[in-house]
Amino acid sequence: MHILALGLNHTTAPVEIREKLAFPESVLPQALKELTGRYGLREAAILSTCNRAEIYAASDGESQEGLWHFLSEAHGVDQQQLQPHFYQHRDGEVASHLFRVACGIDSLVIGESQIMAQVRTALEAAQHNGAARLQINELFQRSLHVGKRARSETEIGHGRLSISTAAVELAGQVFDRLEGRQALLLGAGEMAELTAQYLVESGISKLLVVNRTLERAQDLARRFQGEALPFDQMPSALAAVDIVISSTSAPGFVILPPAIQLVMRQRRGRPLFLIDIAVPRDIDPAVKQLDNVFLFDIDDLEQVVRANRQDREREILKVQALIDEELQHFLHWFNAQGTGPLIQSLHQRAEQLRQAELERWSAKLGHLSEPDRQLVEGLLRGYANKMLHQPLVQIREFANTEDGHLRLDTVRRLFGLGGPPEQKG
Repeated sequence: MHILALGLNHTTAPVEIREKLAFPESVLPQALKELTGRYGLREAAILSTCNRAEIYAASDGESQEGLWHFLSEAHGVDQQQLQPHFYQHRDGEVASHLFRVACGIDSLVIGESQIMAQVRTALEAAQHNGAARLQINELFQRSLHVGKRARSETEIGHGRLSISTAAVELAGQVFDRLEGRQALLLGAGEMAELTAQYLVESGISKLLVVNRTLERAQDLARRFQGEALPFDQMPSALAAVDIVISSTSAPGFVILPPAIQLVMRQRRGRPLFLIDIAVPRDIDPAVKQLDNVFLFDIDDLEQVVRANRQDREREILKVQALIDEELQHFLHWFNAQGTGPLIQSLHQRAEQLRQAELERWSAKLGHLSEPDRQLVEGLLRGYANKMLHQPLVQIREFANTEDGHLRLDTVRRLFGLGGPPEQKG
């Protein structure tokens, strides 16, 4: 059994590629069913955020072709177009990568806290759909554990760090200061809530919230003394505000150039700043071509967060030390799982020998009462278990040595168990 990972993130692919491979929560059940059914993977999980799209899988073979085919077919994207942007990991590399992700040191905003909830969501989706059992469940559970350790034992998560804070900081750089400015928040999800909080704390004079579900917009606006508007009033809101931050979960663009053209006529040349932190993107990048319209997407936050990475270099080293420690624990567990068939074979051989001895002595034991016969059987079983105890301990230890495969093969030969099972892939 091997653990595989295939993915891309903000360092390997621009947002126009990432948005093509996004997996909304609503499609996860069907996607996981495809991976474990049609593509024959033992287990699977999908981690999809604004900065990454990753598939984790447990498989009998080592080939990742199934993952490539799944991504290509699920999103209608040519595999050759995807390959330059993807990274692939196997076994221990997978664990090391996911541990870094959960700790926030593989994020655009180093130490950001939202990734922990996103990793947990990926695990829960896989569990609820029967796609996370042993390997994937253990991998994700341990990643959440090391993520908690990183935030409690280091300063990697000190302060409020997220894409939302970076977006508000970018807005602050655009206007020098946000006091007295009016802002429109498009969307009412978790990221929008964080953005609203930071905008209000930055001193904006008015917050407007637009969302397709008016009730959610009203709830968010109420908590931050803002004003909620129905979705069809978005053009009038765009005409009134200084800055727009968009973070909906819409599958396609919700703001198009014709709408912005009409808005700009009403603004009479007053510039409009838009920050699109949604993936897939909410705002058609073609609006950049319009006069006095300034659009930033999530990839434009790189300059804002660069200083954040420099400030946290020392903490990254501390977190990496924790990851290395937890990785050794995981690998010890993972390697030991590969000894399961050998251990099972040893138990079966011991049981075969026990049954053979009982049959060989059955004539001489015929005078024994049933309780006495059960006692003899128990003695033989206990003797076999004691004889196997130390070999089983050594088998698990052998699995974590460099020449473990040779040592385990020696055990098979000593007990007459034949060769290792044939590997697939």
